[in-house]
Amino acid sequence: MVLELLYSGEVRALLSVAIIPVAAFLLFVALVYALYLLTSPRQDVAQLEKYKLERYEAGNPGAKGDPRRAVSMQYFGYLVLFLAVEPALVIFALTLLASSELYVRVFGIYFIILAIFIPFLIYGVRESRRVESWALE
Repeated sequence: MVLELLYSGEVRALLSVAIIPVAAFLLFVALVYALYLLTSPRQDVAQLEKYKLERYEAGNPGAKGDPRRAVSMQYFGYLVLFLAVEPALVIFALTLLASSELYVRVFGIYFIILAIFIPFLIYGVRESRRVESWALE
């Protein structure tokens, strides 16, 4: 009787729609809370070490005021170049997997995508050459 009830369609539907997702969510919340408890600092250490969790170099405050400041954007142009070229190379590698009958179409799509990336490449080259934007104020 109990096995027949467990294998019925209504019970399976209830399990798949409500009970299992709720149980998985509660398990996930319990896991996140356990990780929070494991990684939280001890209160006695947090009171003695004021700067331990601050964003200073090795937890030590700077000798000349606040060491937090704006970061130089020296490599922004190179970042744009990488972000524009890397997907193009991945797409090119994927086009090599296509069958020989589709090469013309695939390379046509590839060159369209490359034409979309060219303005980003030009912008990245310009930004990487602008030395005045690297200086911190």
